[in-house]
Amino acid sequence: MVRGIGQIGLAGMFLTLVWACSLLVLIIVTSTGALGAAMALTQHQPDESPAIHVEPGEFYRSGTRIGMTAGTSFIIPPSWQGIMPPGSRTLYLESPKKPGIGLAVVIQDATPEELEDHLNEPQVIEEGYVLHPVGSARRTDTRLTASYHGGENVGRALAFFAPFDSGVGVLYLFTGPKEEAAYYESLLEQMAVSTRFSTARPNSSDRRDGT
Repeated sequence: MVRGIGQIGLAGMFLTLVWACSLLVLIIVTSTGALGAAMALTQHQPDESPAIHVEPGEFYRSGTRIGMTAGTSFIIPPSWQGIMPPGSRTLYLESPKKPGIGLAVVIQDATPEELEDHLNEPQVIEEGYVLHPVGSARRTDTRLTASYHGGENVGRALAFFAPFDSGVGVLYLFTGPKEEAAYYESLLEQMAVSTRFSTARPNSSDRRDGT
């Protein structure tokens, strides 16, 4: 199994199941009104430096620099907030002002070719919500981009690797109404610009399989 992207996609990639379950949890929390209370209790204030290492079950507001595994960090874009559900290694993003959902996941021990193959597969968000590739993923230098559609929804994905030989990268994906496609693309670029990679090699605890 390819570590780091083992949470995403088909053919042994587990993110589909984790994502669906986690989305259900977020929807339930939001619909019961508990999200506002949780935000008031656990929300972290924006902080450019240093990165706040993400803790499962806690909410992080826009402007917060989130520290993930393998020394990877990025800033949550304006009007969005994030949570990593317990048992997941993916940060999920939602906005009280904009429709859609996003995710951020660190990639480890995968080649650009393997990641490109994955991005060319349908992405199952949850039961009845499948994003189908529009054409093939595009690779330029260290970046991979992909577009998806599913009914009235679209998806936009951006992945890239550290500029040094660490075997570490990051994948961002936003999905929602098709009229927001350009906005999702701008969000991907914002997150890409804010991304930082550690020059240190990941330790063994960071290289365990995702669940």
